[in-house]
Amino acid sequence: MNNFEAIIVRAEQCNNMSELKQLHDEVAFLLSSFSISFSCIFEVYDMLCMCHDAFMKQALSLAEREVDRKGIGKKPSSFCWFVMGSSGRKEPTIWTDQDNGVIFSCFCNEKEECYVYMREYARVGVLFLNEIGYPYCSGYVMATNRRWLKEADDWNEQIDKYVANEHIDDIRYLSMLADMRPIYGEYALANQLKTTLYKKIATTFSLRSRMIDSVRIPIVPIGPFGRVYVERWGEKSGMVDIKQGGYVQLSYMLKWVAVQKQFIDAHSTFERLTRWYDENGCSQQQFERIKEALETFLYFRLRCSLEGTNLVIHHLSKEEKKRLKRALAVAKRVQRDARKWV
Repeated sequence: MNNFEAIIVRAEQCNNMSELKQLHDEVAFLLSSFSISFSCIFEVYDMLCMCHDAFMKQALSLAEREVDRKGIGKKPSSFCWFVMGSSGRKEPTIWTDQDNGVIFSCFCNEKEECYVYMREYARVGVLFLNEIGYPYCSGYVMATNRRWLKEADDWNEQIDKYVANEHIDDIRYLSMLADMRPIYGEYALANQLKTTLYKKIATTFSLRSRMIDSVRIPIVPIGPFGRVYVERWGEKSGMVDIKQGGYVQLSYMLKWVAVQKQFIDAHSTFERLTRWYDENGCSQQQFERIKEALETFLYFRLRCSLEGTNLVIHHLSKEEKKRLKRALAVAKRVQRDARKWV
């Protein structure tokens, strides 16, 4: 792990995008030559997340300097850039796309000019992140989208609308925001917004069924007798989508548990599981089963990311197949029992 720590130090000293992109590539090379096992997967993700954070922070710092140099608009008194999705959960693979947003604070009479500054900062920040290896989000969940860049009061007003409407898209936006994690700027702004979000969701009982619906889809690809269903045709024949086929179900269930229990500072799925177990939310047997399933899904997700493909079942060893079947069975059981826990 010392090599990764050295990369983080170098990233903090970078002054251009090409150097940061090179370090990003170096992390990919190191991971591809690193002996990754199920038992150490949480530690590997922790180190990988630290590398990603270092790269993104430095790129955002350089973007801030660039916008300050241009003198566009008025810089707000404070702002915070946050990430969502797998980055928000500290579970990014090596080539993860952008899922980010911004919250800022300013005086009311300066808001319009501050928006001018922040929109330019978002444009440059997203551009720089793309240049160092974080592709643009295909769903446009980025700070350049006005939905994801707002002043603090505007953010609170927007969350109220999401909670009140309960439209399918509003539930999706609330789910994204529930994973928000600050990475650059004034962290207190994002943390306060997340606290407000969690309280409003947890106290709106009608949202509970909608949350459970998100856990129950998509279908886990395993039959009643342990048969794993794979893609039968096309380029993905014989493959399993490990993200949609098990990881999503576990991460979503524990995300909504975290919201209900107000685990504001529990970001990763494993942190949420541990907090839930510590507060007697599940038995030790359930904890161990879900932990093993999570290790399995995270391991295969990272491996697929490094290999650039979905999981090919016939390439797995006998033991890996057994472990995958156990993990899929746990994910399916989580879907079935979600209403008891969320």
